Amino acid sequence: MFQIERFTPEQESMLSEYRQQWIAHGLSCEPTDYERAKKAVCLVYQAAGLDPPKLFLLMDSPIGAALAASILKSQVGDQVGDQVEDQVWAQVRDQVRTQVRDQVWDQVGDQVWDQVRDQVWDQVWAQVRDQVGDQVWAQVWDQVRAQVGDQVRAMIYGSHDSDWLSFYAYMYDVFHLECVKPLVSLIELAQCCGWLALYKNVAILQQRHNILHRDTQGRLHSENSLAVGYPDGWGVFAWHGVRVPEYVILSPDKITVKDIQTETNAEIRRVKLERYGWERYLLDSHSNVIHQDEYGVLYRQGIGGDEPLVMVKVINATPELGSDSRREYFLRVPPTMQTAHQAVAWTFDQAPHEYQLTQET
Repeated sequence: MFQIERFTPEQESMLSEYRQQWIAHGLSCEPTDYERAKKAVCLVYQAAGLDPPKLFLLMDSPIGAALAASILKSQVGDQVGDQVEDQVWAQVRDQVRTQVRDQVWDQVGDQVWDQVRDQVWDQVWAQVRDQVGDQVWAQVWDQVRAQVGDQVRAMIYGSHDSDWLSFYAYMYDVFHLECVKPLVSLIELAQCCGWLALYKNVAILQQRHNILHRDTQGRLHSENSLAVGYPDGWGVFAWHGVRVPEYVILSPDKITVKDIQTETNAEIRRVKLERYGWERYLLDSHSNVIHQDEYGVLYRQGIGGDEPLVMVKVINATPELGSDSRREYFLRVPPTMQTAHQAVAWTFDQAPHEYQLTQET
């Protein structure tokens, strides 16, 4: 049996190329190539030992596909396939993906296994997963599941399957492992199509997202629009990777003190606080003054299920330009602060006995 025993310099040099190529596939906002995807779907069915679908549909989003599947099932029942076991993905997962994985492992020799693990796995699979799977796919998956339940589990994720498929694409293209051939149709779909819901007689294809905004750390984020959106207007609102309700992004003026205080999800509550404004919340919620001295005023407000909000109000030692007025600032400090002096000193990374007001002038 053929075995990979070593990496050539050329094979190693292709790692970066594959990583960038597959991240681009996973994040692509290009429309689904419908004709190319249909051909690949037929090959997926063939690889699973099933007849090709009799009907193809193209929907504009994952939620649209889920609703279309529900309507079809209610109208034609078993002709579509009511059970997860009847869906094509179960066949692909059990008969194709597992077998391919085992055969690839068998054909990677002991001498090169560490390189495969450390280079192909870590540089391609893991990094594509970090950019695509852990952010974009995960947030879309959660949003769909919240709206239509576990039906989302039955889908093939097309371009969002780029993490694990990138690994096998590399093994097939670079090492020419024939055992990967059954996955070629899925690799093709990941390059041209969004999610798919595949049943016995019906294939529901989906458009890729046409809107994608991320912050500098690659997390889904937009201050004034969907972070990831689809052609039918459905999508996900997110703030630095935290999925939030629409109004938190589009209508932050609707956030209230009560809304913040009754929010049970700690991450969403922090986003609401940030959008509302820490200083504004501190004042509007009638926070307690726990200490006051010549250095400032220390406020504390409890937040259920989270650490309390503690901020110190200080007055700028330097008057505003052209005026005798001095600007007030609110600075957030750790909840362990007991005095205003201690809190202000902390902002300068000093102990209270080291910090004196004369240092501001």
